[in-house]
Parts: sequence; C-alpha cells; structure tokens
Amino acid sequence: MRIDWWTIGLQTINLVVLLWLLGRFFFRPMTKVVAERRTAANEMLDAARAAQEKAEAATKEAEAERQRVAASRQEALEAARKEAEAQRAKLIEAAHEEARRERAEAEAALDHARGQAEAQLARQANALAADMAARLLEGPAAKLPLASFLPELEHALAALPKATRAKLATEAAPATLVSARALDEAEQQDVREALGRALGHEATLTYDTDLTLIAGLQLSGGMAVLDVNLRADLDRVTARLDARDE
Repeated sequence: MRIDWWTIGLQTINLVVLLWLLGRFFFRPMTKVVAERRTAANEMLDAARAAQEKAEAATKEAEAERQRVAASRQEALEAARKEAEAQRAKLIEAAHEEARRERAEAEAALDHARGQAEAQLARQANALAADMAARLLEGPAAKLPLASFLPELEHALAALPKATRAKLATEAAPATLVSARALDEAEQQDVREALGRALGHEATLTYDTDLTLIAGLQLSGGMAVLDVNLRADLDRVTARLDARDE
C-alpha cells in the first residue's frame, strides 16, 4: 500500500482551514448567540422569579384584604341584623299599637252606631206611637169645639212682640188660619173676635183646612207661625221623647 503524503497534507491543510473558518465565522458567533440567549434566559428567569414573588406577595395581600373584607362584611351583617331586629321590634310594637287604636276606634264606632241605631229605633217607635195616637184621636177630636183652642191661641198671640202683633192679620197683610175642618160663619166670627182681643185690632184672615192637624188651629202671617192643634202637641211630645232617648 502506498501512502500519498501530498494528498494527506492537502486534506489536512483543508481541514485546518475549515476548522479555522468554522471557528471564526460559525462557532464564535454561535457561542456569542448562545451566551446572549443564556443571558436573556437568565434575565427572563430572574424576571419570572421576581414576577412570581410579586404575584405571591399580591396573593398574600389579596388574601389579607379578603380576610379584612370578610371580617368587615361580617361586622356589617351583624350590625345590619341587630338593626333589622330593632326595626322589626319597633314595627311589631307599632303594629300592635295601631291594632289597639283601630280596635278602640272600632269599638267606639260600634258603640256609636249601636247608640244611633237605638236612638233611631226609639225615634221610629215614638213616631209610630204619635201616628197611632193621631189615628186614635181622629174620632174624638172631631167632636172638640173650636172654642176649646181659642184661649191658647190668644195666649200665644199675647206672647208675641208688640211690633209683630201690630203687623199680623192686617188688611195689608192678611194672616192665614188653618183648621182641621172647615169653619162655619159663627166659628170664623169667634176666631176674629179672639184674635182682635189679642192683637188689639180687627183681624183680617184667609181660611184653609188641613186634616193632619187632627183638631185645632194654625195661624201664620209674616214670620209668625202659631200652632194650637193636636198634631203640634203630638209633635212636641215626640220631640221630647226623642231628646230623652238620645
């Protein structure tokens, strides 16, 4: 076997040149890049560690804040619960007081209504009694003479003010005499004479009838109205009974 030293030498030189070229233009830049990347990676790791530490610190602070908020919330809830219980107690007491007041008002209204109803029943009973009395008196009253009512009419006229009597039953302002039945000429004359004595002047009258008077007279003129009849007597008795029953 024959060794070609020139070829080996040339290849060796080529290898050395290649290694030199690789070392200068590839390995050195690569080493620099790797070093730079290692430095960047270390910086990133350091930043990550710092961020992690910051995050852990933030987490701890957040947890502490959460605990503070929870404690504050619990205190607020407890205060709100106590306030709600106090308000509830006040509302219950107010409701009880309102219920007592309304009950008292209802009882008072019921008592008033009962009293009103009893008074109304009493008034109705009195009115019914007066109507029954009026019907019972219709027959006997028809037999009563007119003269039995004239003294009371004269007395009522005498009780009027003098100025009122002077203007009553005059020719300028005749008075109206209402009777339970029509009066004959003699009875009308008796009435005029009685009125003349009480008034101090001749009485000028117009005549009318009203069966509801039962018996007696009603004289009206100007502002004066004089009732001298059984219906008015019954009404006065009924009014007194109503006043007593109120």
